[in-house]
Amino acid sequence: MKESYTWEEVQDAVDALSVALQNKGFTCIAAIGRGGCIPAALVAHKLGINVVDYVNYNRAYGFDGDSLTGRHQFEDVLFIDDATETGGTTEFIKARYGNAARVAVLFCAADNQTNRPAFVGVDYVGECPKMPWEVQKQR
Repeated sequence: MKESYTWEEVQDAVDALSVALQNKGFTCIAAIGRGGCIPAALVAHKLGINVVDYVNYNRAYGFDGDSLTGRHQFEDVLFIDDATETGGTTEFIKARYGNAARVAVLFCAADNQTNRPAFVGVDYVGECPKMPWEVQKQR
């Protein structure tokens, strides 16, 4: 089993995702923190999107705020996370921000078809490897 993705694999997923996101009308990216912070910055840079907000949510602790205050429409916001196994985060985003909210992930479990994000960089099989920013470098 693969233990972690490389930065090159992350860049390949960002490239694939960015191609799929071209000309979709997004003006804001919302990083689903904390895992989505780095992917959101990479995709925003690639697409030339200058507004990057955040949603502080994870399965273990739930929702703890966002920087989307005052927004009532979310059609132009792309919510980005690093990976999904079950689609629980996509389900949460849709419940909180409405069905118009669209979610993208760099890596998605290939068998996740129930709550699959709208945009996926790369599918994976088995347990999701760690991201390169989660792996401590051996000294």
